[in-house]
Amino acid sequence: MKKYIMAILVFSTILTAGTDANAQNTGNIHNAVLDNIATRTSVRSYLDKPVDAAVIEQLLRAGMAAPSAVNRQPWHFVVVTDKAQLKELAKANPYAGMAAKAPLAIVVCGDLKKALNGDAREFWVQDCSAATENILLAANALGLGAVWTGTYPDQNRCKDVSAILKLPETLIPLNTIVIGYPTGENKPKDKWKPENISYNTYGGKQPEVENRPIQESDFVEFDYTKSANINPFVWFKGNGLLLASGDVRSHNAMTIGWGALGNIWQHNLSTITVYVAPARYTYEFMERYQYFTVMVFDEDRKDVLEYMGTHSGRDGDKGAALGLHVAYTEHGTPYYLEAREVYECEIMYRGPFDQRGFEEIPRKRYENFPAGVHHEYIGKIVSARRR
Repeated sequence: MKKYIMAILVFSTILTAGTDANAQNTGNIHNAVLDNIATRTSVRSYLDKPVDAAVIEQLLRAGMAAPSAVNRQPWHFVVVTDKAQLKELAKANPYAGMAAKAPLAIVVCGDLKKALNGDAREFWVQDCSAATENILLAANALGLGAVWTGTYPDQNRCKDVSAILKLPETLIPLNTIVIGYPTGENKPKDKWKPENISYNTYGGKQPEVENRPIQESDFVEFDYTKSANINPFVWFKGNGLLLASGDVRSHNAMTIGWGALGNIWQHNLSTITVYVAPARYTYEFMERYQYFTVMVFDEDRKDVLEYMGTHSGRDGDKGAALGLHVAYTEHGTPYYLEAREVYECEIMYRGPFDQRGFEEIPRKRYENFPAGVHHEYIGKIVSARRR
């Protein structure tokens, strides 16, 4: 459950009364919510493990936090944990067969006694759909898997589900949310399709945005363990990586093509390892400062990598020469606002390679290498931000 702690905290904040709209951690909450939305997916296979009553209540609280027209809240939730009832629900809907082996289902119903009158009567469908999505997101945040299976407006399904649950005529079953603990990892689908978007009128193109300076506020922290698209075997090869160290008084950055991602000393300790030769100007900063940043640039900024890799900071401010804008983390570590992603690391180990352990490849590498034998810096990731 550890990897869901942030998302759980987010939903706890949303579901408690008196949320402070001016909270200083709004950016982190905002990003955790987006990560939860992006990682939600339909889950149809579950462990034989019951869902605690306290967790079910959290799901229902999430559902009831949904918006509704004129605040009528025209919903009623039927919680089903009885195995026989779950099997009957599986029979009532050809797409809800997984309910037969699930520990929980929540049937979201529209209460016509609470619905609006006249032409607005069918707004109960929208209201209950919003509640359903809230439950699905809460389930994902709580480490559960869930799937939305439709009932209304199929009259046969509505009739069968109503009979199983003994619903009065004023309750219309909109859907059955089947819920349980996933049997394995379920990767979400990328559903982003720009062709499904129009601006201002149907088929309208996105308006030109007036150029403005990049700002620190353009960056938000994100959970790199979930949403970072990193292949550790190629991340350091041609991906536009810069290493920077120093502080507001003095700093330097350099292009890096060697490195490693992983864990060391603790299973939950994510690390980035970088290598800097003693002749590099950045080496002086890596030896003096406790933190460093690794920056990812877009492909169209190859000029940054080329310049940073062929010029020395001893001869001038390379960032200024490229027109880059420097900012600093809360630890005072420099990074450039033009970067796409920034990983800040705290150094846990620094030291030169022990040449006594060299075999053929490193031995030949350093035979005529004027910059000297590289020093290794293992840093634990303390923050990740994305523009």
